[in-house]
Amino acid sequence: MGLFKKKMEAVKRAKMDETHEIVCLYCFKNFDHDRVLFRALAAVDAEGYRACADAVLDAYRERFHMDEAGDLPVVLDPLDFNEVSKGYHRGILSALTDDHNQITTKRLCPFCHNDIPQSAGFAPSTIISFVGASQAGKSVYLTSLVHTLKTLTPRNFQIFCTPINNEMGRKFKVAYEDPLIENGCLLDPTQKEIQQEPFIFTFSFADGTLPEINIAFFDAAGEGMVDNGYMDIYASHIRNSSGVLFLVDPMQFRTIGKKIVLMNNLDYDPATTDEPVEVLTGLVENYIYKQASGISQIPTAVVLTKTDLLQPVQAEGEYIRADSHFFSNYTHKGYFDLDAFAQIHAEVDDFLNMVDPNFRNALKRRFAQLGFFAVSALGAHPDTIRQRVASFAPVRVDEPFLWLLYKLGYISGTPTRAH
Repeated sequence: MGLFKKKMEAVKRAKMDETHEIVCLYCFKNFDHDRVLFRALAAVDAEGYRACADAVLDAYRERFHMDEAGDLPVVLDPLDFNEVSKGYHRGILSALTDDHNQITTKRLCPFCHNDIPQSAGFAPSTIISFVGASQAGKSVYLTSLVHTLKTLTPRNFQIFCTPINNEMGRKFKVAYEDPLIENGCLLDPTQKEIQQEPFIFTFSFADGTLPEINIAFFDAAGEGMVDNGYMDIYASHIRNSSGVLFLVDPMQFRTIGKKIVLMNNLDYDPATTDEPVEVLTGLVENYIYKQASGISQIPTAVVLTKTDLLQPVQAEGEYIRADSHFFSNYTHKGYFDLDAFAQIHAEVDDFLNMVDPNFRNALKRRFAQLGFFAVSALGAHPDTIRQRVASFAPVRVDEPFLWLLYKLGYISGTPTRAH
């Protein structure tokens, strides 16, 4: 058998292996593994291979108010090369030999020309979407969650969280972590006219039994759920999500919002933001109705935020039990504790049923897999006048995310009594 025939037989065998559709973690478009593009290994001083601007990548970066990428090695389309130039690993097109005998393994999204992770195609893409009205606290919760996943969660699950690249790590640190956690400055709400680039983190497991998970957190203004300026990227984002974090600010419920404001002496008008049911309506109209059944099968964690503001309400005994778990931290260690989850799930369910039964019932009609949670991203309400954070002591912030990992099969879940 000749060398070329042996090569073609190897390619045929490789293509029979299991592959997964790729979802770009930047633009959320999906495509088959053999439709990736490649970035040349290095610029070559020859026609068609000199460094140049990448118009597609620069257009993506401009959308998120980022600088141009500058001159880069050229983009190569595998369709322009014969089969022997292509390298496969476990059935995935993962390398390309160019006309100058340089082998590149840098794969690109064909739609936005951002790099795709090395694991893309070898395992399902995992995207966690953030949903919620404006001022629901998505930016603060995202910062608190990622900080907890990087510092506390590894001690309990041997899961390690790192940014997908140095540029993204620096950007998250400078724009989110340092201002809020290191300097005690309250983050400005994400403005609806500014589209924030997704933040992508890699989760790896110490024992090596599971593949790395690349997770994109997309934090955008709440109005994006209904504004056409965001709907294109949001629709694709949610459609390809593996899990949803639906953040709900208790002040945004008309029945209780003013009471919370008065009891905490806050300068805040609940009428200035969408009610949770309005955000849900946007989800239903723009995404869920497009599903064949009209019911989302994506695991969805409904997260009641800013629970520290509910402590004065608890004293009245009308909406929250005296022995409520809203305010007590809980750490899941080595497994997702189903008993602890059942307690908080039932409490939040009861709370929602009292303050907004229409919203609670609509959730149960439209989402097949629901989990209810209560968190405080900071542990205490910040000084919104001075825009300062007095302390950072998060309460139950990683619990909704761990529930999603449990529902997706990445960590185990058992009752407390089983241990």
